[in-house]
Amino acid sequence: MIAMVRSLDPNMLDPMYQARTQKAVVEFIWIGGQFLGIPLDKNIHISSQQSVALSETNFLWWGSNIFWSLKKYEKGEMGLVLWDVIAALRVLKKSSPTFLETLLYNWVSNLFSDDQQCVSFDILYHSRTDMMSKVSSRKLHLLNIICRKVMLSDHAQYSSGGENSTSVSTDLWNDLLVSSERELRQRLVAFTFAAVLSRLSYFQKGTCAENMWFPIGVAQMSSWVSMNNGKVHNQLNSLNSTIKGLRSRIASVCEYSAEESCTYCSAPVHFESPDAGVCGSGDPPISPTERHKFPRCLASMRLCSVLQPVWCCVCCGGMVDKLVQATFFTMTTSPLDTNHDDELLYSAPAVPLCPFCGILLQRLMPEFLLSVSPL
Repeated sequence: MIAMVRSLDPNMLDPMYQARTQKAVVEFIWIGGQFLGIPLDKNIHISSQQSVALSETNFLWWGSNIFWSLKKYEKGEMGLVLWDVIAALRVLKKSSPTFLETLLYNWVSNLFSDDQQCVSFDILYHSRTDMMSKVSSRKLHLLNIICRKVMLSDHAQYSSGGENSTSVSTDLWNDLLVSSERELRQRLVAFTFAAVLSRLSYFQKGTCAENMWFPIGVAQMSSWVSMNNGKVHNQLNSLNSTIKGLRSRIASVCEYSAEESCTYCSAPVHFESPDAGVCGSGDPPISPTERHKFPRCLASMRLCSVLQPVWCCVCCGGMVDKLVQATFFTMTTSPLDTNHDDELLYSAPAVPLCPFCGILLQRLMPEFLLSVSPL
């Protein structure tokens, strides 16, 4: 059973009575025991001791429905709200973990190939970096959510009928998550660098670029690429070299400032990690107990503001201070592999979506909604 809340058309309501009281309607949809049209391989192992409540046919239908739902979400233009699917998968993890793992192995293989038989999970595991660079960002977002909220939601050893989860399986999904997030981070950096070069080209031609996206955190991203020189794509290293060579000329087309300081004590904050920053880490006189730690923005790698509320992802827990352009979430390939039209790529508005999960971000407000500004 799925409960869907949808808004009512205000023009259809009586403005004297209903418009003030009746805001939405709840519609219940029964999806159990229905076949939605995607056949599932009957060779998938279900359980050594089948559940009394669910027959083998019901298991296969549930798997078919889950495949059908995830397939719909592969379209980048569709809002990514799949918590009903996540809830069903987590129940299957407890009742029939072997069935769930086999089901998701097939789904992951299908993510990276139109023909499911062409890509085995073992091949994907050993060559995941090369294969992930060729798929859409939305598929990587789906993979991240499934890994975090289902397969790695906890490390308890569920057992049912003698079936046990193994640490090897956990390592597989953890490696997939790490590889996927690294690929998305590289795409975000490449997306930003390409925006800088595009704005610079517009300025050199004398074309107005006021409506184009103003990139933030270019210096921090450049530092991250330099720190991971041997782990990123060669095209990204080349882009980084170009950005470094133009450092003195791009100040007017982007935010390029490598110097950051602590909001509380004004000590310098050096870039050491894309996830967090610690003030005075390179200054010996400052005691470690007196140093302040700040989260970094997932989108820009800049330190998050402590004076203004930031965005928070309920899936990965990351913080976002500067939003990313909507085009980033609908790209079918990596910006390193395709030349995107500038007008389409950089005129899109910024959207409150997580660059690693693709879901809608939440505003992280201070406790009791009190202002964090000094009184």
